Amino acid sequence: MQTRNETIETPDGPMGLYSVRPDGDGPFPVVVSFHHGPGLDDGSKETMARIAEWGYYVVSHDRYHREEEWYTMAGRDDAAVQKMFGLIMATGEDMVSRDLTALLEWLPSDAAAGTGPMGCIGYCIGARSSLVTIGERADQFRAAVGLHPSFCTTDAPDSPHLGVAPYTGSIYIGFGAADTMQPASDNGPLIDATNALDKGEAEIHEGADHGFGVHGGGYHAAAADRSYERVEVMFDRELKS
Repeated sequence: MQTRNETIETPDGPMGLYSVRPDGDGPFPVVVSFHHGPGLDDGSKETMARIAEWGYYVVSHDRYHREEEWYTMAGRDDAAVQKMFGLIMATGEDMVSRDLTALLEWLPSDAAAGTGPMGCIGYCIGARSSLVTIGERADQFRAAVGLHPSFCTTDAPDSPHLGVAPYTGSIYIGFGAADTMQPASDNGPLIDATNALDKGEAEIHEGADHGFGVHGGGYHAAAADRSYERVEVMFDRELKS
């Protein structure tokens, strides 16, 4: 596997990119990974490598670059949690969308990155960005994943779940049954809209808590394995055909 760190310019200043891909020249189909609230930590990089092993060019951008370079959550005390939530609330989806545009404009400079249909996967707040992305760029992103999603079903007129019904690509959404932070019970409209699609699937994993898909405190092997099994099938169908 090969990894790459890059800094690119955006309308809001320099932004870091981290990518992982198989050995060889490629090109490999691109999957954009939106990291979870605690930042692009080691667990997030492990999940990226897991997807890259299937034959994908997986790239993530520094969501919080406006505040500090490659923030990762330090500890679990009240101060650390408050800082993380402050960063989440300060980084709107309009900012993430601008950053994604900059990433996509940079991609052709790496010959290993394919130019065909793309996929996206997001964790926690990143799952919200994954759904926003298919709402805005459905023709470009033909597969989307949200694991233990946060703030995806709201009363706002631009709630991310509203972009699911018209989507013609593939979606997989995974919840943990033990997730009390962002429970599946609060996401009925998202679950229903996903399962109503011809190529949509929403699952609730017994015993799994928030964060089950990223190595670290909340990781749940059975739920993660099941989710990535379904995601691999979906990505291969949409991005390698």
